Amino acid sequence: MIANITKGKRAVGALLYDFGPGRRDEHINPRIVAGNVTGTPLQVARAIDHTARRRPSIAAPIWRCSLSLPDEDGILPDAQWSTIAADFIASMGFDGAPWVAVRHGDDHIHLTVSRVDWGGQLLTDRWDYRRAREAADRLEEEHGLVRAADRFRPEGPQVRNNELEASNRRRGPDAAVPPEREELRRLVREVRDASRGLGRDAFESGLTDAGVLYRANVASTGKMNGYSFTLENWTDGSGGQVWVAASKVARDLRWAELKTVVGELQPDTLAPRAAEAAATSPTPSRVDNVHQDDVAEFVDQAVEMLKQGRIERGTALPEDHPALSSDPAARILAQWKAKAAGQEVPAEALPTPPQSVPAWTDKRRRPYGRLATDAIPREIKKARRQAATWQAAAETALSNARSWDSQATGAVTGTRVRDLHKLRAKVTAAEPHIAVEVAARNEARDADTATDAARKIWRTADRLKSLGWLELRREGTSRKAEEKKAATASAAIHAYAEQALQARSRAADAARAAREASGLPNAEADAKRLEQWPELLAEAQRGDQDEGRARRDAEQARVQNLLGQIRAAETRVGQLGAEAELRRTMPEGQRKAEGRARRDAALQKVPASRRRKASPPGEQPAHLRRRGPSEGRGPTAGR
Repeated sequence: MIANITKGKRAVGALLYDFGPGRRDEHINPRIVAGNVTGTPLQVARAIDHTARRRPSIAAPIWRCSLSLPDEDGILPDAQWSTIAADFIASMGFDGAPWVAVRHGDDHIHLTVSRVDWGGQLLTDRWDYRRAREAADRLEEEHGLVRAADRFRPEGPQVRNNELEASNRRRGPDAAVPPEREELRRLVREVRDASRGLGRDAFESGLTDAGVLYRANVASTGKMNGYSFTLENWTDGSGGQVWVAASKVARDLRWAELKTVVGELQPDTLAPRAAEAAATSPTPSRVDNVHQDDVAEFVDQAVEMLKQGRIERGTALPEDHPALSSDPAARILAQWKAKAAGQEVPAEALPTPPQSVPAWTDKRRRPYGRLATDAIPREIKKARRQAATWQAAAETALSNARSWDSQATGAVTGTRVRDLHKLRAKVTAAEPHIAVEVAARNEARDADTATDAARKIWRTADRLKSLGWLELRREGTSRKAEEKKAATASAAIHAYAEQALQARSRAADAARAAREASGLPNAEADAKRLEQWPELLAEAQRGDQDEGRARRDAEQARVQNLLGQIRAAETRVGQLGAEAELRRTMPEGQRKAEGRARRDAALQKVPASRRRKASPPGEQPAHLRRRGPSEGRGPTAGR
């Protein structure tokens, strides 16, 4: 999945494009597949723009992203695209703002989002490209899609739409051949593999046989920089030949990699040289006086030099004598002419050896040249100890990454799921006591209700029994009946109160037993929470997998960091070993000169504040001088 991000000012223009015909009439059945804004496309766009205008200082408040899939993933249904769009927006942190997803093709959707949420707060787009790539990678894994990292192999630039259309125009849309760039990539690789180790001559001959035109890009200094390739019928609109650099055909066809496969032997360039030699060659009469073996020796030597591209420069200045030229072909030709004319060939002057210099000051060539000779073994041992420590740490981190990967994939349960199962086991152990506690609590509640009813009856009877006989007669009762009713209600109140007290005592004992059996402070509340067991279990599994992925990525990053440190330590050991070997084999004079230079450099490192100034001749240092009797130490000295 590829996420392509753009930003703009208004959502109306974006949705007009989404629901329009497209640049090449490629939009088919445009429709909204997801979003949190309802209405027609124009109403949705205006709603998004209305929210974005709440922050007028933002230059580009509309965030656009297209999510596209390769042909290998097939055509996804709208429901799956809706899920992908919602998850992607949530991962980007834009779900609190108005957004919409439009689909007008088989392989991609367009997301239009306001960076201003419903409350008027600006949503950050910092690192949005990286966050989009991470979200797309996660969605590829969740939906079983082709990973973008596997699709884009570092072999070379892919064929774009405009290049593919141009190829179809030249060859016809029904042609059973790939585009020119892909065909060129295949042919050049086949020729490269066939001419492995045979040199440039065989490689270029194979290109010609395969119908591939080539140009060798050689600098003025004679250094080979690479090739450019084309096919005979690959021309642009104006009829000119289309040349493509080797690195644009495939990265493994660059000269830096190609020369290691086919070899660096130059093609035979003797023909131009031979023509030049023929134009300036001596007369046949003089050549007849030269022994044919000498001529053959010079010619063979010249051909071999030209084939291998060997140039020996700096032996002598060209203006001294042609036979001492720095150009090997010109030098051998001049020597041949001199010998054919019966002249003595001048001897080549030996180069003057350069004066020895303290080369350790060049940190790129000798980064540890400043180090003392006896300190090099200690530094090598120290670097090896560090590498061993980092290697052990890397192995531990790799093992941890494997463990966290098992949790991330759900193969191993995490702490959240284990804790949830432990809680369920504790609640199961406390369930009998919880049932007793609930029953006792209900009994106490019923007893309290009966007590309240008896207390109400007692109050009524106690009020009536104090009335006169005429009023009691009017009420249809008597004093004796009301006294009996009050006595019965009073006894019931005491009985119900005692029953409620005993029920509360049993409930407290059951709660205490539940705490002791489960170890939970409130087992009944945990039991009620566990009634939603499927939802709790799914949430715990998601939390464990998220933690596993985060910890796995952290451990993998730590492994890469440690491997980089190990490589740096190994490089350091190699450079220190090379420095030690160089000092062992260098001339005695240069070794002593470098030793003196290192000593002087170490003395120059002493800070000026720590250096003692030399005392004048005949004068004692300041800390040894004695003070006179008049010199005191306090403010009143000398009075």
